Amino acid sequence: MQIEDFDAFFTALHGRPPFPWQSRLAKQLGETGVWPSVLNLPTSAGKTAALDVALFHLIVEAAQSPAQRRAPRRIFFVVDRRLVVDEAYQRATNIAEALVSAQDGSGILADAAAGLLNLAGKGAKQPLVVRRLRGGLPMERAFLGNPLQPAVILTTVDQLGSRLLFRGYGVSANMRPIHAALAAMDSLILLDEAHMSRPFLQTLQAVTRYQSSDWSERQIRLPHAVVQMTATPGDTTDAFELNDKDYDHELLQQRLQSAKPAELEEVKEASALAKALADKAIELSVRFGETLPAPVIGVVANRVATAREVFERVNKECESVEAILLTGRIRPADRDRLLKTYLPRIKAGRSGAEIENSKPLFVVATQTIEVGADLDFDGLVTESASLDALRQRFGRLNRLGERPHCLAAVIHAKSNKDDLIYGEALTKTWKWLNEHSEKIKGKKSRVFDLGILRLNALLAKSDISALYMLPVDAPVLLPAHLDVLVQTSPSPRVSPDPALLLHGPNSREEDVQVVWRADVPKNFLIEDLAILQVLPPSSHEALAIPLSALRAFLHQIGGADANDLEGLAETGETIEFTEIGKPVAVWRGANGAEVVSANRIRPGDLVVLPAIYGGADEFGWHPANAAPVSDVAELDCLTKRGKFYLRLHPALVSYWFESDSEVVAAEIQRLIANWQQRLDDGETELAALYSEVLQVALDSESLSSSYRTVIGALLREKISAIPYVETDASKGVLLVSKRNVAQTLVDDGDALSLSREVGLEQHSQGVAGLARDFSLGLGLPPDLVSCIEIAALYHDLGKADPRFQAMLQGGVAQHEKWLAKSGMNAADRIARQLARKIASYPNGQRHECYSVALLRANPQLLELSSDPELTEYLVGSHHGHGRPWMPAISDEGTDINFLFDNQSIRFCGVHGLERLDAGWPDLFWRLIRRYGYWGLSFLETVVRLADQQRSEWESKNETND
Repeated sequence: MQIEDFDAFFTALHGRPPFPWQSRLAKQLGETGVWPSVLNLPTSAGKTAALDVALFHLIVEAAQSPAQRRAPRRIFFVVDRRLVVDEAYQRATNIAEALVSAQDGSGILADAAAGLLNLAGKGAKQPLVVRRLRGGLPMERAFLGNPLQPAVILTTVDQLGSRLLFRGYGVSANMRPIHAALAAMDSLILLDEAHMSRPFLQTLQAVTRYQSSDWSERQIRLPHAVVQMTATPGDTTDAFELNDKDYDHELLQQRLQSAKPAELEEVKEASALAKALADKAIELSVRFGETLPAPVIGVVANRVATAREVFERVNKECESVEAILLTGRIRPADRDRLLKTYLPRIKAGRSGAEIENSKPLFVVATQTIEVGADLDFDGLVTESASLDALRQRFGRLNRLGERPHCLAAVIHAKSNKDDLIYGEALTKTWKWLNEHSEKIKGKKSRVFDLGILRLNALLAKSDISALYMLPVDAPVLLPAHLDVLVQTSPSPRVSPDPALLLHGPNSREEDVQVVWRADVPKNFLIEDLAILQVLPPSSHEALAIPLSALRAFLHQIGGADANDLEGLAETGETIEFTEIGKPVAVWRGANGAEVVSANRIRPGDLVVLPAIYGGADEFGWHPANAAPVSDVAELDCLTKRGKFYLRLHPALVSYWFESDSEVVAAEIQRLIANWQQRLDDGETELAALYSEVLQVALDSESLSSSYRTVIGALLREKISAIPYVETDASKGVLLVSKRNVAQTLVDDGDALSLSREVGLEQHSQGVAGLARDFSLGLGLPPDLVSCIEIAALYHDLGKADPRFQAMLQGGVAQHEKWLAKSGMNAADRIARQLARKIASYPNGQRHECYSVALLRANPQLLELSSDPELTEYLVGSHHGHGRPWMPAISDEGTDINFLFDNQSIRFCGVHGLERLDAGWPDLFWRLIRRYGYWGLSFLETVVRLADQQRSEWESKNETND
């Protein structure tokens, strides 16, 4: 495929030809192989098509040898907002689905899919993977399991930036090097509205500099580029811009020339803003009259609390309209349900959907719709803001220029002298708008046209620097900072705050993730929290909020509001919490849950709250809401978790039914309450009891369609039943379908060794082969390929420790076969702990430490390695430990003696790698200087992902080759 085929590729995907600038960019990229540093493109110019250009460049480059490829495999599209509507994600998903559909056919899309599959390596099934990168959670794996996989990743400044800096928000310490490597190496970073993210851009530029050959003895050469996409570039020397051909294009001309007159109105106090916004929105809907009886009116506020008040006022004061609330403070599960219903009715280019709007639809939102949202409003009412924010908001008004006229208003609170979010830019923008506005005949208010070309012409003659959010600079990222950040296991107690490097001085600490569970009681008994180990919190049920807002909510005092700008701290009054506050459970992943007071919650924690605490509703964070919050842990479980899950618990039964279900729900709750008594009386077995409950639910006409699917499947399939409390079935039972799906495994602990019985040498050979395939596909030099393959072969030698072998087999070795994996249930924490105790395997001991000890005691194993230090390090770090310190564990030592790969291997004693004189930290720092901060992490990632991928394959397949 040639770069000249871009127009045909684009048309096959979208059913229309590209804009001239899109074709020109693709051609420039194909000729030079280098991205311009800036894409200076106005709102509505179709800049998300940069994804298409980047992907096509990768397809064309797929024909090159791995070492000659110039196009990055991973394409990151980054915004500085909490997105509710993600246009780029939907576009990337549509592209991925089109490529999958074309695989078995012919034509340009089939050729493109074949090229991407070739890049993805042997066994790959998807030409293109699309991911949303949200806050990580304990026990969740890396966002990609295959370093060769072409991917588009949609994310935010906080999520990508924290990962780049080895401090991934919500990511466990041992997984952080993988996330850092995948973000920094073989990656293209498209930073949307880059003028809003100046500190992050500066940090990105520093990261690029530290990846150069100046900062390592041996650079790991993989493609990498950072591109700013903005309508307000600072330095335009290398900017790619629209030209006359673009401005003459019919569709672009229609969008750019569309007039967007906005009335400018003022209220005295900020407390009157919500009422003024709601009243004006209702007025605009009436003014559309018969010409548009059911308009879509957007209302944008600067804070979540203001948006919530507007939403409630509209619903209360005008029964003849429909209203929804869109903020970034919403659980993904709730957001997906909301958008499934409403997005077709509010998106740009909607066709035929207008008939569904039988009455005016009000979309009340925060800054979350300024970026990434392909929405199209007929009318817009917005709170005053800085000029750059207003330009983004008005980009959602008559977005495609298809309507002859639109209505809009900007409302300003006179008391907002120095706004906590926008600073002086808010009042200066308001003054500038009024100075350049026109008087409306017969009214006190004035009007200003925020149409794109009209505004651009005025801006060209004005000094607007004071009208934008005050640009701030990030602290200079120094080598000393990276020397601390690269230490992930354990992390130093004193470490640079990533928020400062991502958002500058006016930044706040990392958010906390909040999950609500209806089966978690207020008294937080540890036995009731055990179910979290079997049905762990998932990202689709987690809501991110500032720690201060959560603490204020738990203390039941004011200050629980939150803005919707990532990482931005409001410089208002600090709240001092003197009381303990309500207790919560903090989820620690493999270590279970810990009950703590509100004052002991820390940034980045995953907090589990009883649903009866309230604090949210179907539209997101709502601290004033005292009603129980819905539990969405099981929602769409087949897609989210790979199996059907159902908790038979009295507090959850009501979720199963849609309406008029009180009688049947009460009957099921009564049956569950009597379970233990019936079991004690010897009446029946537990399986019969839960089958009875499932059948009663299935026979009810009010059972919801989603739960009907789950319950029907559980009655048909083989299932596992896990009681909440072993001694009392009436406390609840979790049912899980026994589907033979590859387990999504992470390598933080020994759970990776528990899936299906697999021999040690068999597993090691499989990992070595996969690591070699990854290395060759990446185009790494032959000597590094060899180092990685040898490390992968020997990574699990330490599992030959007789104590570890006994632990894998329940505590006592049953046979002489050396195992890498056993068939124990990884979710059965009690059984795992008992097996460890019986086998006398020290708690916290790392088998990879003994793998290193075996390599040091048997130097012949590394004779073929061109860099024995690197190979040894990759073996010792393959679970993320030893960066730079190995865990200090009380251990009396072991005697390992076995045959591996036709070689006799022996070690007797204690590994001692935690000791200073063992040289492990010195080895880490030598290799950091040799291969670079991200280069060494990437070499680790190749081995670790090969191990994870092979383990997942083994968890599904009975036989291994």
